[in-house]
Amino acid sequence: MTTLTVNKELNGIEIRFDCKPISSTLESLKKSGFRWHRQKKFWYAKQTPERIELAQSITDGKEIKTVTTKEKAEKKNVFGVKVGDIFSASWGYEQTNNDFFQVIALVGEKSVRVREVNPPIVRRDPVSGMAEDRVYKITGEILPPSPHSVFIKDQEKGDLKRIKPGYFQDEEEAKNNCYFDISSYASAYKCNGEIKKVYESWYY
Repeated sequence: MTTLTVNKELNGIEIRFDCKPISSTLESLKKSGFRWHRQKKFWYAKQTPERIELAQSITDGKEIKTVTTKEKAEKKNVFGVKVGDIFSASWGYEQTNNDFFQVIALVGEKSVRVREVNPPIVRRDPVSGMAEDRVYKITGEILPPSPHSVFIKDQEKGDLKRIKPGYFQDEEEAKNNCYFDISSYASAYKCNGEIKKVYESWYY
């Protein structure tokens, strides 16, 4: 059976074949920008009218499945992390940088896939000519990936990260302050609440 899956949450299309498709079908998929997922064994791409039309012509009335945010939310994470949650990391030696990472998929009970994003800045307060306090808006809305990332190798699929509990004796506090490592020198902590206040500095 050939299955077409419309992934609303990731704005994607997934096509699964029960056997290897003919060469002309493979060529059409490749020319239209579809990529092969080696682990999950399906062809995938971002939604466009042309790709949807191609996918429907290939599946031709076969089973169509829609993956929604609700279905994704049914997966459980032992730290209470959900798809859409944002983590922030503050790092730097001679300047202070802040990067944000959003969960786009849950993997098992303790791991997630994340990509770097840019939450909207709702307030800037200058501290000096090369520093300011910033207030970011944090919501569960899925944000577009940042054009470039220092820490994430695959901004489309997201990098796999293992969640760790925060350094607190109380179990609930440990969950609220859970984190994952983004490098040997920085970790990203879960943002709680609708805003995140940070200090940022730079050099010209």
